[in-house]
Amino acid sequence: MTHRPVCVKCECELKPEKNGVQVVEIVDGNPYQVWDADKWKCPKCGVEIMAGFGIDAWTHRGEAEFNETVQKVYNRNCYVKCHYK
Repeated sequence: MTHRPVCVKCECELKPEKNGVQVVEIVDGNPYQVWDADKWKCPKCGVEIMAGFGIDAWTHRGEAEFNETVQKVYNRNCYVKCHYK
């Protein structure tokens, strides 16, 4: 990333809130992939976004230990779900 994300509403740079947050990509109601990304937050209004995703997902549906990996992520309570239709 060459520039920090900017809050459109507040017109200021977002600040890193937490690095290494897992993002569980949900497709048609089911986990599909798990990504590693960073959570950013606006210092004025508090809006949060996920950015800085890795080049590839940690794991994909269909891989041998996918369900176990997703369960471990859920157990850590440090994740964001991203729903696609």
